[in-house]
Amino acid sequence: MKIKLYATLLLTGLYTAVTAQDSSRISQLNEVIVTATKGPQKASETGKVVTILTREYLEQNSGQTIASLLNRQTGLIINGTENNRGTFPNIYMRGAANGNTLLLIDGIPVNDASQINNTFDLNFITPDQVERIEILRGSQSTLYGSNAVAGVINIITRKTGDKQFGIGASASYGSYRDFTSNINVHGRLQDFSYLVSYQHENTRGFSDAYDSTHRAGFDNDGFHQNSLFTKLGLNIGSRWNLHYLLNFSDYHHNLDEGAFKDEKDYTGKSRFLLNGLSSEYRFKKGSWHFLYSYQRSHRKILNDSSYVGAGAYAIYDSSLFAANTHQFETYVNWDINKKIRLIGGGTFNRSSTNQQDYLLSSFNPVPDTTLLSPDSSHTIQTSLYASFLLHNLGGFNLELGGRLNHHNLYGGNQTFSFNPSYLIQHHHKLFVNISSAYSVPSLYQLYAKDYGNTALKPETTVSYEAGYQASLVQGKVDFRITGFSRQTRDLIIFYSDPVTYAGQYRNANKQKAYGAELEGSWMIARGLVLTANYTYVDGRININQDGKDTSYYNLYRIPKHALNATLGYQATPALYVAAIGKYISQRYEQTTRLGDYYTLNLYGDYKFGNLLKIFAGFGNITNYQYFDISGYNSKRFNFNTGIVFNL
Repeated sequence: MKIKLYATLLLTGLYTAVTAQDSSRISQLNEVIVTATKGPQKASETGKVVTILTREYLEQNSGQTIASLLNRQTGLIINGTENNRGTFPNIYMRGAANGNTLLLIDGIPVNDASQINNTFDLNFITPDQVERIEILRGSQSTLYGSNAVAGVINIITRKTGDKQFGIGASASYGSYRDFTSNINVHGRLQDFSYLVSYQHENTRGFSDAYDSTHRAGFDNDGFHQNSLFTKLGLNIGSRWNLHYLLNFSDYHHNLDEGAFKDEKDYTGKSRFLLNGLSSEYRFKKGSWHFLYSYQRSHRKILNDSSYVGAGAYAIYDSSLFAANTHQFETYVNWDINKKIRLIGGGTFNRSSTNQQDYLLSSFNPVPDTTLLSPDSSHTIQTSLYASFLLHNLGGFNLELGGRLNHHNLYGGNQTFSFNPSYLIQHHHKLFVNISSAYSVPSLYQLYAKDYGNTALKPETTVSYEAGYQASLVQGKVDFRITGFSRQTRDLIIFYSDPVTYAGQYRNANKQKAYGAELEGSWMIARGLVLTANYTYVDGRININQDGKDTSYYNLYRIPKHALNATLGYQATPALYVAAIGKYISQRYEQTTRLGDYYTLNLYGDYKFGNLLKIFAGFGNITNYQYFDISGYNSKRFNFNTGIVFNL
């Protein structure tokens, strides 16, 4: 197949012909990470599988979205990343369904309780707000609760800096008339620190839907966003510090009626507010933490009646989706002695949703109205958890923990984690992880009109993984190989009756997924680094309906094979250039086959000291046409260029 030949040539070319430096990397064995155990710990002393996206990596990918950066990482497929701006990025980790990867911002779980799968919209956070990202793969519900089935992504926000006053600004322009600007002020006044950032983006975009006739004249679907980010810190004495976090984002975008269907007056408005307060008190042998967050999401979708496209379902449709979530968490990190650490705490979560829809369709002249009230559509969860960490016992490390969770509808459930690892001569690490996880039903799955089912049980999962990590040739070569298997019971599916066509959310019997990951980096010469990762994943679902067992392949839009590679070169202290390649094997939407594809991107930036940087990026330079979502356009050849200023 031609595309496979192109992919082979692409990866060969990355070896020999490109100038480019640092990409994302597996956690170095001597590096300190925080997400794996809710506190600072060397990567060598945990058996968790962690990938770090450093601030340096983010700066060497200026002009990219968070979703785009995550889409290059081991085990991750972010569907919709290369579609039109405003497309909701769906996160699939290790073959798990959307909604089974937990997102954190500074350790605070973020989600949208009005979404079908509780998922968070990555469009609401920008790289300018981010210091680093820690990607933790494997089931993590013991420490992180619901939705941490396939893994956790912790987005750690920018530091405020040490000088009294600083200012930064950036501006970029690219394909589809995409203009983005950002300004921030930051500093420290004795015990008080601050960071305030504002970003604006406006783009003409391209048509969401794909015109298969090439002559229907589909219009462009634009995107307009304003974002405000604030981070405040206060040190009270030498032991106690407080932080306040505000993230507010509002965007408007144009939509199409559906796959292959244009629409001229279909618009969406999305708004997200996160208020977070965290406290850390350090005592002689540990620390006590408290976190509170309030999240509010508000989405309004309007399909007006002034234009009705050919084959359109809706004549007029007005929908409102709103949700509120309050979360409390408190926990202690306590070093019982030099070899044993205890992490223990509890959480409380209350979510509610308000949903309204007024629909007039071409198939039903009588308007259809639906309503979900927050008074009746809400859930409450409470949890207690504890985990013991035994570290550096002659190279042996172990995490052993458990969690008890109580839900106001289905009652209780529990999880466990067993994670031994062994460090050999500080350069080799063997690890095993056996753990369980759960994912609670969403408010929509519980309460949606006609479809909802309050008898739903949580999805429960047992995961197994094992692997080997090494740092060789004086740290010039780092690699990790991991095998994993995940078995989920009571999988929540949407069941449609073949006779009446009535639909409802139900628990299926079980799902199995398994695969392998290979990732590594090679410092070929000073400043010249090759990083690459490969993921293989497969899976099936087994359902018993009406006494009949059915088994089928269930990796929805997820490729069996995914390959990413970056060759980066820090040619001089000022000049950095890179080439980034991707290969994705064929995927399926139910029975619709989506072909395999490859992309090749180029990037470069030049710094004028610490004051100024200019950058340019070129995406899909071969102009290859591919589809991540059937019937919806993905970016063809595109560019982005800009300037970054810091004082």
